[in-house]
Amino acid sequence: MREGDGEAVFLACAGPFGELARRLLADPRPRRWSGELTPLVVDGRPWAVMASFHGDDGEAVAALPLADVADADGDARLARHAAAIAGGRRWVALPGVVPAPAGVPAIIAGAWADACVEYAAIAAFYGARRARRSQVPLIHHIDEGIAILRAIDAPTVAIRAYCLHPLVQGDADLRESWERGRLAGLDPAAVALALEYRCIANGFLSPMEAHPGYDDPKAIRRSPLAEVDAMLIADKIQNAKDFALHHRESHPRAAWLERYFERWLEALEVPPVRVRELTGLISAPRPYLGAPLRL
Repeated sequence: MREGDGEAVFLACAGPFGELARRLLADPRPRRWSGELTPLVVDGRPWAVMASFHGDDGEAVAALPLADVADADGDARLARHAAAIAGGRRWVALPGVVPAPAGVPAIIAGAWADACVEYAAIAAFYGARRARRSQVPLIHHIDEGIAILRAIDAPTVAIRAYCLHPLVQGDADLRESWERGRLAGLDPAAVALALEYRCIANGFLSPMEAHPGYDDPKAIRRSPLAEVDAMLIADKIQNAKDFALHHRESHPRAAWLERYFERWLEALEVPPVRVRELTGLISAPRPYLGAPLRL
């Protein structure tokens, strides 16, 4: 292809970069992607695309060769131009999705989660399963919830416990997790918090239309533990984001669900402006093409 050709080939890289961005948000030193895609051009020929990820400790980059460029040397060329592409910035990568050029040191997105036994437990439980209506991978609920927990300065034990809450929240899941030993070898404090979360969260579920919490948030029972409050904040904001994105216009109980999330967040004393900020944090940016970088 030549410079100035259509956008579709560049936008096809948005999916892998979006996956990288989601994992980076859940890292201890999170980074954000604006959605900008930078075409990389050599001799008037676009052959790769770059994305930049911004964090408190500076900017990092990742790049992918274009899928429709018939160039067996694409990965090797990426390695040859790595220094020019990075321009002194660090590389980030997500193995199997957005690799780093050969021989180039990189920050590995999701390294904390990959080393966390509680995250491994929920990843094994969810596998490749997706939500029935939206078809969003179930693990996104965990990754985006972790990003919220980090943004509100929740302690690590609350993050580990949040990873576990789907294993114990439903009666059948709790029984199966116990019988299959899914909770064995995990942080006992994280397991305890996940069980307290189960107790509090199950006290007010959206189908409970007669629950007084629908009219008065003060009627919603809260935990005495700040860690569980933080887990509930992450859960409700993440679920509310997906509800607004995928279900608000089509779900038969949309009005009830809208009130349900609002009442929970009022009970947890999260101001609407903060809800909007945290929702924006975990919302995927819209990809767009930036100015090309000529190497």
